[in-house]
Amino acid sequence: MDREIDIVNAGVDVIALTSLNEGTPVSLIEAQASNRAVVSTDVGGIENVVISGRTALLSASQDEAALADNLLRVVEDDHLRERMSNAGWQHVKSRYHFNRLVEDTAAMYRSLLR
Repeated sequence: MDREIDIVNAGVDVIALTSLNEGTPVSLIEAQASNRAVVSTDVGGIENVVISGRTALLSASQDEAALADNLLRVVEDDHLRERMSNAGWQHVKSRYHFNRLVEDTAAMYRSLLR
């Protein structure tokens, strides 16, 4: 199994996830970290890792027409795709970047030591 997802993501413009159920999709965190626009179904924990309308366009589960419309919007609108891509990286940087995780862990230990 190839674990170099950054190479794969570098070769695409849009990441689409069409799951019927998801926990916390790391693939969408990686997509946003790769500056890629996201189109996905709105199931499970997806709403916890993307910002609907800002970093991703979401559609209801099994609503193929809405998913297709969202894909078409992102493919045809360069400005929208670029804006979503940039917002995705900023979102991931503020919530999931290792610097933030290290600082949060350090803050927790400091509070426990008080």
